[in-house]
Amino acid sequence: MGILVEVSGALQRLLGEIAESAAAESGVIQRRRKFTALSLARTFVLGFLQTPTASDEKLAQMAVQCGVAVTPQAIEQRHTPRLVDFLERLFRSAIQLVVGSERALAPILERFVSVTVLDSSTISLPDEMQGHFRGCGGSYDSGVSAMKLQTELDLRSGALAHVEIEAGRSPDGTTSRQEVRRGQGSLRITDLGYFALAVFTTMAAAGEYFLSRLQFGTHVLLHSGRAVEVLGWLAKQPGPFVDVSVLLGQEQRLPCRLTAWRLPREQASRRRQKLRRELMKKKGREPSAERLAWCDWTILVTNAPAGLLTPQEAAVLYRARWQVELLFKRWKSLGSAAALVGSTVVRQMARVWSRLLAAVLQHWLMVGTIWGDPSRSLGKVWQAVQTFVGRLAVSLDRPTELERVLDDMRATFAKTCRRDKRSKPGTFELLNDIDLLDFELT
Repeated sequence: MGILVEVSGALQRLLGEIAESAAAESGVIQRRRKFTALSLARTFVLGFLQTPTASDEKLAQMAVQCGVAVTPQAIEQRHTPRLVDFLERLFRSAIQLVVGSERALAPILERFVSVTVLDSSTISLPDEMQGHFRGCGGSYDSGVSAMKLQTELDLRSGALAHVEIEAGRSPDGTTSRQEVRRGQGSLRITDLGYFALAVFTTMAAAGEYFLSRLQFGTHVLLHSGRAVEVLGWLAKQPGPFVDVSVLLGQEQRLPCRLTAWRLPREQASRRRQKLRRELMKKKGREPSAERLAWCDWTILVTNAPAGLLTPQEAAVLYRARWQVELLFKRWKSLGSAAALVGSTVVRQMARVWSRLLAAVLQHWLMVGTIWGDPSRSLGKVWQAVQTFVGRLAVSLDRPTELERVLDDMRATFAKTCRRDKRSKPGTFELLNDIDLLDFELT
């Protein structure tokens, strides 16, 4: 099945049979007047896909394209708790549909069954939602109520492999996604929030690969069994990259590779500033001198053998972890997913779920049209998708026409949406040509 057929099928299923089921479960359609389950879902999801800040008037205009003529007042009257329940159910169903391209982003990624970047993003919610989504009480990164989206992006296919909805106060390290098996030959890339030797040990036993930064204070032993003081030992190693076999953990003694390189002075200084800010905000104290010195280095650990992943390739793949951060940035800055706008909690939550749904659809459309082309700008594609939403709305019930619209989108984005020229290669270029990697070493 071609990717355009796959995207077309996912759109029709979500805004068709799944919308019908969510409407029945939520009771959002009490009496048949003008809106049906399908036209209601399409009005809100496509309305916010086209205009993330859509007013009731804009939504009424989208409703016409979805086959129902209503006034802005009719849209306003649709804002009920049942609508919020309907949209939440629709989003929970949308994230169960996995749409991925057969075209890999880069040849290096084809060495693995999947290359999953796991990270989370927190969205603050109205205080009244704390019974469903507890935040951290305003202490750090969320208020009284917040929702955390544990998100897995497969760099190989571009698919949103999984999105788990959690309470904002849930630590990344305890998420249920830590225990998920992704299959022999898969690679998982995570930041320090997910660092856990027990998890890495289980992954290695299952034939899965991990790539992570080394947690400060982790016990490191050489294969001879001799424990080392990491920073002092690294300073004595020759060459721009250190790449050695080690054992992690005083008890676990997990076999893996340690790859490290010293950062440019400017970058290390920025790391120290960030560390100071975060520690003062969380614990009200300055970091230790040893912890500050740790910022001079990037230290990665992986169980992928050197024949499968060189030190330079590991550096580039870990850098690619930022693609999920950029995904969150697009959801929030371009899609306004985290903007709490509306005079009531119902209006605010209806917008949160609608915008998240729009973000998922936008991602499907991006994967279906340009994934695997490192010369395209994902931000520009996001904005270009908005110009096609009207055509999508009127073609949803006509599969052949819908595929034609998707093909036109692909052709348009191939001619436009090119990444702006930069003085240094970006992540997509590096993934396709590791030789472009050029670290300024101090």
